[in-house]
Amino acid sequence: MSRLREPSEGDVREALGEGVASVAVVGRADAIVLRMALKVRAASDEVPLLLTIFDATMAEEVAREWPNTQVASLADIVAPSLAGPCIDGSFTGVSVDDGRPVGLVESDGDVREQPVPSRKPRRVQAFARDLLTPYDKSAGLLLFGALGLLAVLALEAVTAVFVLHQPVIDATYGSAKTLVTVDPNPEVSAGPGWYKLFISTMMLVALVLAAGFTAGLVNRVIERPLTGLFGRRAVPRRDHVVVVGLGQVGLRLCLLLRECGIPVVAVEQDGHGENVGRARELGLPVVLGRGADQSLLYRLSLHKARAVAAVTANDLENVAVAMTARAVHDRMRVVLRVGDGEVANETRSLLALGLVRDVHRIAAALLAAKALGREAESVVCLGDDAHLRLSDGRLERAELDTLGESGG
Repeated sequence: MSRLREPSEGDVREALGEGVASVAVVGRADAIVLRMALKVRAASDEVPLLLTIFDATMAEEVAREWPNTQVASLADIVAPSLAGPCIDGSFTGVSVDDGRPVGLVESDGDVREQPVPSRKPRRVQAFARDLLTPYDKSAGLLLFGALGLLAVLALEAVTAVFVLHQPVIDATYGSAKTLVTVDPNPEVSAGPGWYKLFISTMMLVALVLAAGFTAGLVNRVIERPLTGLFGRRAVPRRDHVVVVGLGQVGLRLCLLLRECGIPVVAVEQDGHGENVGRARELGLPVVLGRGADQSLLYRLSLHKARAVAAVTANDLENVAVAMTARAVHDRMRVVLRVGDGEVANETRSLLALGLVRDVHRIAAALLAAKALGREAESVVCLGDDAHLRLSDGRLERAELDTLGESGG
């Protein structure tokens, strides 16, 4: 086995000339992986090639056009091992077969499948909760401004009917003119004094509500909204998972959790990241900010969440997120992504933050098996060890150490 970090085409040809059985191109950026793959294919069309490509469209195109080529995604490999503990503390992972998600539970050194717990959807209750507790301030201004204006319109119309004895249509017409500051209801001037004071107060209230409604509307139109008032992009308020970090792993984890029927919200610090736009297109709610910000986690109703998944590319940032989540809610289930073995071991032995997954080692177990021609479908973490799940359902321990529960 040989490893080439940044090989030239000549380096690739020289390595292949030594009788290489297969080539694996592993990298975080799809463009770099594709470039290295082109160098390999320029040197040989026959050598088996394994590529790690995140973009699904590119992966399908490469697999179809290039013979003797396998395509895998690091995010797709590790997401099931992260999603399982997020859904239920007894799950070591999840599996989705024919659109049916199941949880994987460790049982005497093996795994058994268990249905993913799902709540009966209460659409009316969820709709009302989304509307009355919006996360986004501009959405709140827009919503409550509109509701307030409607309430003022109705209140003025109803009082005009009973106090001024106007017909309902005339009362509504006069109230609408007052509300949009076109012209006051002419009958008010002939009404009692207390009613004039009441209408004056309503006009001032309407002025404030209109300002708030306009501010919210302008903000929603000018800025790129990443959350919605209701529907899939509304920030969930209970039984949800907070995913901190919207890189390749974070995005795939969010999609997998949603596929399992679990409400999810993503937290991302970089509002210009490419996956932020992709998440918006896919209907995932995204909140911009730092996951280690206590005030942000409070606003995300952390005390009612299922779990927090800290999956940024920075190990120390993930540790900070985990510690903050435990500070906000000391019984919160935390799933922590790490990639540096030293940091992972220190986290497990010293901080007892929750469940720690070394995503690089998990992915390496399956990639190594595929590169060697093994019929492995996925990786399952049992305790501290990674096990290959073969096509017949059997488990086989990989010769790599992963990280399991750290306590708490």
